[in-house]
Amino acid sequence: MEIVVTGCGGRLGRALLSEWEGEHVVHGLGREELDLREPGLLEKRLESLHFDALVNCAALADVERCESDRREAELVNAESPAVLARLCAGRGVRLVHFSTDYVLEGGSEGLKSETAPVRPINHYAHTKRLGEESVLTENPAAVVGRVSWLFGTEPGGVVESAFRRLRQGGIIRAVDDKFSKPTSVPEIGRMVLALLGREDLGGIFHLTHPGEPESWWSIARKVAALAREDGLLGNEVEVVSETMAQAERLEVERPVHTAMDPERLREDLHWPGVCWETEARKRISLLNL
Repeated sequence: MEIVVTGCGGRLGRALLSEWEGEHVVHGLGREELDLREPGLLEKRLESLHFDALVNCAALADVERCESDRREAELVNAESPAVLARLCAGRGVRLVHFSTDYVLEGGSEGLKSETAPVRPINHYAHTKRLGEESVLTENPAAVVGRVSWLFGTEPGGVVESAFRRLRQGGIIRAVDDKFSKPTSVPEIGRMVLALLGREDLGGIFHLTHPGEPESWWSIARKVAALAREDGLLGNEVEVVSETMAQAERLEVERPVHTAMDPERLREDLHWPGVCWETEARKRISLLNL
């Protein structure tokens, strides 16, 4: 398969490019090659490329920056994805566009399926929801994959960051009143390839592991336990919980309960799934090499 991956300057795009190279012909496009701040130029930039599928990883995902650079967020997260969807529909190629759990209504506890209510509460989530809607309007056969709390990336994802902080020793603090689920990028890569092979499947998919909601605090504690079991960490680290209100870096309001249930992966794709801890253990072992 010949695949265009956009947003290869970011963590997700870079990681997927690395996962798929060698198995497929992959064209990795960063901002220099395809700038989603300029939707009017996208068609010209892509016209010389042949591809069977386009996987759009490009996004303005910094929640605080989306509030200050509101127009840029709209261009990158909503308007340009609509253009890409229209181009892919016209060329008859598959499109996978990534979105976020932040679009979900976050007031009620528990896992949220693809049909759960949405209620964006910040500009980042608002633009990502507009992106979902515009992509599926322009290209109903497209796949919109919602993801959350990635790991298996460089710079480090949620598992890598926790492990490196734990190895420094002492006390680390992590938020315990926001709930979602960590997701392995290698597993996302496998999910996406499976979906690209099923042209009969489109619409919104929750690309995450089975399992219950986690907080950043519970993730850090479980990463510590995994590392201790494998002899990679001693007992000298304390993981202390804090609230979102106490975390000064979180200036913009975020939804509280957005842990996703991968119902369509299970029911429509018959995806077996693995628990995130299994993938996290693999990742921790690699970090220790």
